[in-house]
Amino acid sequence: MNVNLDRTHLAILRLLQENARLSLAEIGRQVGLSAPAVAERVHRLEQAGVIRGYHAELDLEALGYGVEAIIELTTPASRYPEALAQARRMPAVRSCRHVSGDSAFLIEVVVASVSQLERVIAALSPLGETSTRLVLSTPVAKLPWQAP
Repeated sequence: MNVNLDRTHLAILRLLQENARLSLAEIGRQVGLSAPAVAERVHRLEQAGVIRGYHAELDLEALGYGVEAIIELTTPASRYPEALAQARRMPAVRSCRHVSGDSAFLIEVVVASVSQLERVIAALSPLGETSTRLVLSTPVAKLPWQAP
């Protein structure tokens, strides 16, 4: 199913990203539609795969996971399936991006301690060369997404 995104669709998406718990009536009030019209648009966006889910944003540091890092993994293409399988198995991995350039993957991890980070790196190292960067802060987080 294909959806032609207009300004109203984009406004609905922005509102849902800011607060997915907004009522359809409140979204409608803000975009100038009835709640049933908003419900139909949201349903079409879900059916088209534009909206893939609804999530709670967690404060990982408050949960005891105060160390965030980005690990670059350089590995030959023949090891990609193994690297991806390893990343999927590791609870510390938040995302694994296949990228262009010298590295094959950028792997975002969150752990409770530097010693846990060391274990994550040790588990990835047999797959290729790693280079790790600790995240000091995230001064710009581009949520919600907006059309350029």
